[in-house]
Amino acid sequence: MAEKWQLKDHEAERELFSRRLVVAAVFVVLLFTALVIKLVNLQVSQYEYFSARSDGNRLHSQYVPPARGLIFDNRGQLLADNQPIFNLTIVREQVVDLDETLDYLDTLIDLSEDEREQFNNRLRRNRVPFTSVPLRYVLSETDKSKIAVNNFKLPGVAIEPQFVRQYPLKDLTAHSVGYVSEINRTELDSFDDEERENYGGTNHIGKTGIERTYEDLLHGTVGYEIVEKNNRGQVMRRLDRTDPIAGKNISLYLDSALQIAAEEALGDFRGAVVAIDPNTGGILAMVSKPGFDPNLFVTGISNKNYSVLVTDEVNTPLFDRTTNPYPPGSTIKPFLGLGGLHHGLVDYEFTIEDPGYFRLPGVRYRWGDYTLRTAIGGGHGHTNLQKAIYQSCDTFFYDLGNRMGIDTMHGFMSQFGFGENFAIDVNYARTGVLPSREWKRATRGEPWYPGDTINSSIGQGYMWATPLQLATAASIMANKGKVIQPRMLKSIDGEPYEPEILDPVSDVVVNDPDYWRYIEESMSMVVHRAYNDVFREYGTAYEAIAMEDREMPYRMAGKSGSAQVVGISQEILQSDDIQVSDPNKDHALFISYAPAENPNIKPQIAIAVFVENGEHGSSVAGPIAKAVTDAYLLDILQIDFAALDSAGGELFALVDE
Repeated sequence: MAEKWQLKDHEAERELFSRRLVVAAVFVVLLFTALVIKLVNLQVSQYEYFSARSDGNRLHSQYVPPARGLIFDNRGQLLADNQPIFNLTIVREQVVDLDETLDYLDTLIDLSEDEREQFNNRLRRNRVPFTSVPLRYVLSETDKSKIAVNNFKLPGVAIEPQFVRQYPLKDLTAHSVGYVSEINRTELDSFDDEERENYGGTNHIGKTGIERTYEDLLHGTVGYEIVEKNNRGQVMRRLDRTDPIAGKNISLYLDSALQIAAEEALGDFRGAVVAIDPNTGGILAMVSKPGFDPNLFVTGISNKNYSVLVTDEVNTPLFDRTTNPYPPGSTIKPFLGLGGLHHGLVDYEFTIEDPGYFRLPGVRYRWGDYTLRTAIGGGHGHTNLQKAIYQSCDTFFYDLGNRMGIDTMHGFMSQFGFGENFAIDVNYARTGVLPSREWKRATRGEPWYPGDTINSSIGQGYMWATPLQLATAASIMANKGKVIQPRMLKSIDGEPYEPEILDPVSDVVVNDPDYWRYIEESMSMVVHRAYNDVFREYGTAYEAIAMEDREMPYRMAGKSGSAQVVGISQEILQSDDIQVSDPNKDHALFISYAPAENPNIKPQIAIAVFVENGEHGSSVAGPIAKAVTDAYLLDILQIDFAALDSAGGELFALVDE
């Protein structure tokens, strides 16, 4: 009988299934074990790491810029303020397609090419990831509305509030106070690590003037905050904050009322006025005209506006005329005359006979006096030092300079700040040139000639000085040789500031203290010496100042000057039809201090006026100095000179307090 065939081997299948089940179970256990191990690794071993990464997706540390310190004048008038604005900013890391985003924003608020270019420049120098970069400053209400409505289409784009600098007096303080503008790459690269950190979140830095000089005081210390952001980069809440420390508020000696008066006195002229209080060294006014609106630079000046400023070759508004040098002309004569007295080269009785020109022995060339260009023609005649100052006799000073020599001249004049910058915190001012043998050899590779000394003795030739230097010299003369170095900063957060001067300047010493009285009297005659038909011994500025105001309640010591822009031969100077184009006309200068010759009150103001192509120092620059002096003594200080004289000086002490 045949063996029965079995279709299935149930026993074998059971064993196979059991083996597969065991393998599957082992595999599941292994997977579960691996999962547990991984979970343990993630939740325990690497908890801090992944927790930080998780927080990093929503928590961000960002800088909190400090409020910039305010700048006040000496009476509490704001010269530099902080005004709130709203900026359109972009966080690059949160924008998928930057060009597409910019194009879309252009359809909303009409972006200019300048704005795009400046934004790209800011983006290139942006040094912290996830930091917002300004695209447009000062959004209008309409622009803000358009951005807000379409915000869901603009990840990484935000409207942020910010305080920015504002200069209420605009062009009046453009050069003296200066301005802030955006930090550039060169400035950023010059920072050390600590400075770079302190400027995190700050877009602006002082560029010129006081804003630059006292940047460390005004900037403050940066703060920090931890914020939670959503996936669109919007701040949802602030979790922690370290407050920034605001910059310090500073007050200057600058008087805004006098600044305005000086600008008005200059009228339509291009020029500069610097006024100093001889008693404190405080710079009361510092006007360069024409100026410019510094507010244009704060949020980034457009190429069009900047081009207008830099291409104006006639007015050159960006050029600071107060701190750049010009030939000082005859304004140096009182100082040279004092040097002649000190070195015994002249005395009160010394005189010359002035034929209207000067010749060196054995030299045919004539150095002409300015009388060659006037109806006087034949010089000043019998002339002593006093007359040489109040009538500005060139011939007398040609002779004095020749006998003094450049070495003695250089040594004495340097004590008044010529060839140096005595100002403590106007360190950007140029030093001008007080020529010497060594200077000419080093700069020109030539020896010093006697003719160079002749030119220098009337403030021409190689000699150059800034209006700030001339005001400094006038202040030292007003102080009878006591040097109080000019300064701008008066107080910090209301506390009086006294700078630490590492290398103080020595006072000017002369052999006889009476020499100061004699020179002051001579300078006073420049303004107050009345006209004399016989001898023509009037002061050069009398007609323009004292004769115009016969009731002047104070006396002013002054000296006029005219500085040649181009050389003109003696033959042309003596011709009847001499004509000089405006750009080549002489510069007009005037220095002064007041009140002078008053035993009851010390001089309160020293002034230097420079008028570009003004021609006549006496008739053009002199009245400007008079107007500024009036504004300070009579309007600002409100000195009653009649009452002061009767009170013997006590009245002003009360007013001054």
